Amino acid sequence: MNLLIIEGSPFPVSKTEVIAEEIKSQIEQPEHKVDIVKLSEWDIPILGSGKTEDVEKLKRLAEEADAFIIGTPNYHTSFSGALKNVLDHLSTDEFEMKPVGLFCVSGGMRNTDPLTQLRLVMRGLHGLTIPTQISAADADFEKDESGHPYLYNQGVKQRISVMIDSLTELVYKVK
Repeated sequence: MNLLIIEGSPFPVSKTEVIAEEIKSQIEQPEHKVDIVKLSEWDIPILGSGKTEDVEKLKRLAEEADAFIIGTPNYHTSFSGALKNVLDHLSTDEFEMKPVGLFCVSGGMRNTDPLTQLRLVMRGLHGLTIPTQISAADADFEKDESGHPYLYNQGVKQRISVMIDSLTELVYKVK
């Protein structure tokens, strides 16, 4: 399986990135290829203001993907503007009938509103969003001695595993 994780935080060190890396560590095996698009590291201009090499690379990775996992920080009970912009650069050509998993990280209490909104966007792109999703909150993380966050909540790690299993099963059913 070829999986593309789109990590929707515009910041270089984020809890959204921590979840994306946890997903990658749980799924990456010889038979699976996992790429992470970290929006803080990519040059993706606002739609309509030109294209960059990163936009072309994003489209190529999305076309090659068998499935997607899309993650976002929770901004005002919605997904990030940076993620919306990236999704605007993609189309049904990349998502048609491909399984999609979703996750979000909220600063305060757990909130799934961003995921509900992403489900609508995925429906518009003809992606097959799986029912299992991840909603994490600040309380699920600790900081290491250098101040970087890490996921310590075992329940969230187990739910990630369940989401991966559901996504993988659907990939092989629709292939």
